[in-house]
Amino acid sequence: MNSKLLKQEANSLYKALSPLLALDPRFADVILLDLAKLVQQCARGNGEVRSPELLAFLVVYALIKQDAEKLNVAIHQWDSERTKYEKTTLQIILDLTQNQAQPEQFLLPSIVNRLDEEKGTNYLGSTVNAIYKFAQTIVKSDGSISLQDLETLSLIWQRLHSYQRIANYQAGLASVSNAPNSDSPEQVLEEALSELNDLIGLGNIKEEVKTLANFLKVQKIRADRGLAKTSVSLHAVFCGPPGTGKTTVARLMSRIYQGLGFLSKGHLTETDRSGMVAGYIGQTAEKVDNLVNSALDGVLFIDEAYALVPGESGRDFGQEAIDVLLKRMEDYRDRLVIIVAGYTDEMTTFIESNPGLESRFNRYFYFNHYEPEELLAIFEKMCNKSHFKLAESAREKLRSVFEDLYVKRDKTFGNARLVRNLFERIIERQANRLAVLTSLSDETLTTLLAEDIPAEVGSRYAGQVKN
Repeated sequence: MNSKLLKQEANSLYKALSPLLALDPRFADVILLDLAKLVQQCARGNGEVRSPELLAFLVVYALIKQDAEKLNVAIHQWDSERTKYEKTTLQIILDLTQNQAQPEQFLLPSIVNRLDEEKGTNYLGSTVNAIYKFAQTIVKSDGSISLQDLETLSLIWQRLHSYQRIANYQAGLASVSNAPNSDSPEQVLEEALSELNDLIGLGNIKEEVKTLANFLKVQKIRADRGLAKTSVSLHAVFCGPPGTGKTTVARLMSRIYQGLGFLSKGHLTETDRSGMVAGYIGQTAEKVDNLVNSALDGVLFIDEAYALVPGESGRDFGQEAIDVLLKRMEDYRDRLVIIVAGYTDEMTTFIESNPGLESRFNRYFYFNHYEPEELLAIFEKMCNKSHFKLAESAREKLRSVFEDLYVKRDKTFGNARLVRNLFERIIERQANRLAVLTSLSDETLTTLLAEDIPAEVGSRYAGQVKN
């Protein structure tokens, strides 16, 4: 592909992203960060960042930054002093991506997805599709496409459709630009309850959480007026199989507690036995203390908490972790909420194994397996958020797949994790199907066909696979 065509494709990408830049100039920083990551990921297919990739990036960079000098370099001077300009462009990319905690993850799709949810807009589809077309352009810039290039494009497609949970799109922009962002407690509470209501299924959980929220709201009003209030424990036990929304609901509850004024930060710190238990005397207490300190004024969520109970062989450091945790729960009774989660039978045994646990955990929430139609609804919700749609034949094939997996389920049945794993596999297969095409319409980019669904969906999708 010649440099003229590369510049045209870069200009097309800029035009596609211009509505976001006009909406909020802070989008510039997020876009450039993600494009720098994109160029690096494309480069791994051939081992190094090539000249065409650097040129394409520089054109977009100059247009977004409104940098006339760099635009002039890209358009008129690149060929005359290519080595010099390649080095300066590569340095820009390295400066943008240095010290990134998640170098593989794109942030822009998450922010735009949240923007669309909040404002009822429809920026996500055009944004993601434009970036993917740009990735195709630079991968194919040498005039050929290898199997490794196809794999790279498949990974990029998947990452462009993987979203982080952010409080709101302003918070996402602020995380890059370092601009301040704050929401009122009323807004935090309203958003958390709205997100809870939007979850598929979980009817009993929604009612219990709303009832608890209403109770706490009344208790807060009584306390503000100097009236006697009923003592209530905010600690909870989440019982049920994997992939049924326990972590999601815990995160929402932390924000509900914040919105009601019971927690000042309302963040969620997630851990399990491996994050709490060490192999040497004294280290377990230190690990638990560090976790508690990181969770203060928020929620500490302990997944598979029953694994802390010593086995038949006797005492181990899991018991030490429980003892330290109980002490810290008492020390920080007004600043710390603990939610423990796991399979129903195992969690019952866990709580009953220690009088201290029984006295502090008296609020139980029971999560049930999703039924086939709910699994299909979850899949279609993922499609809608990622601007995909199912062809009718694909929908019927998926329904049959979910019905078969549901009938064969056991206690480790993955539920929503199953759906997420399958969704990611399907869009990878779609990306492989599309990568060899030279012309892609929005309809082609957004439609999932029956052939994109794996012929065999085995236990690795049905089991408890952590993402």
